[in-house]
Amino acid sequence: MEKQAEKVFVKVNQRWQRATVTGEQDGKASVMTNDGQSFNVPKNKKYFEPVKSMDQKFAYKDLEEQLKGQYISYEKLSPSVRDNLTEGKEHFYEGTYVSDGELKESAKMIQMVYDRNLGSRLDVQYRRNEDVTLDKAWAYNHSFSTDEFKRMVDKKEFVLFQGSTNDGEVFQKLAYYEPKVQDIRTKPALSTNTYFYGRTLTAKQADALNKGQELEMEIKSKVHGTKPYLVSWSPSRETFITKNIDLEKAKKIEVKSEVKKKSRNRGMKV
Repeated sequence: MEKQAEKVFVKVNQRWQRATVTGEQDGKASVMTNDGQSFNVPKNKKYFEPVKSMDQKFAYKDLEEQLKGQYISYEKLSPSVRDNLTEGKEHFYEGTYVSDGELKESAKMIQMVYDRNLGSRLDVQYRRNEDVTLDKAWAYNHSFSTDEFKRMVDKKEFVLFQGSTNDGEVFQKLAYYEPKVQDIRTKPALSTNTYFYGRTLTAKQADALNKGQELEMEIKSKVHGTKPYLVSWSPSRETFITKNIDLEKAKKIEVKSEVKKKSRNRGMKV
């Protein structure tokens, strides 16, 4: 069986990057970063870190550095929270601090994200003192409409919107209401660059899932072969939700059967 190349994180020019180990000699690893740079690096240095799991997107040392800027102790976070953050999952952090002789509360949603210009960074959204209102519901130069606002806040749905930078760059984003921060949160929209079980989404699939639709899609596995599933997208969890079609059909049959029984019971005379 062919040995897979070791994946690592290395810090180059103040940025943590993914790399592949191509060789090793005298305590140094020869690596090639994803952007094509090749060099040797001591394996025991603080800017070298092996990847621990397939789901890991960011280095633990990178996370520790980013948290310092928010005065959050990396050591005091539980191992499971650290794991989740290096996998790119969000975490709601609540803490206290002393300012002007008063104990104050700090509540914020934190998440490691990747910026193509700046590299990795910690995205921080502080909890609002009161619920967001329609006139203050905006993101990326987009002011949400009354319908979009009601869908997010009242119906707990997510909406697809077109954002833009101050330089005029236009892009799609997904937005939803997050009660923990009492505000609107945004996440990247799905695209033809999004992978779903080893295959990229088609433009039609990405558009439908971005609009909150549930699609019938095939998933191939070594155990069960290729089977159809009902698939939807959760922006808050940034994950696909899959449902077994046969089980969903069985549930609908049970519900219909139960409704018919209740209807017959109402018509019975004593």
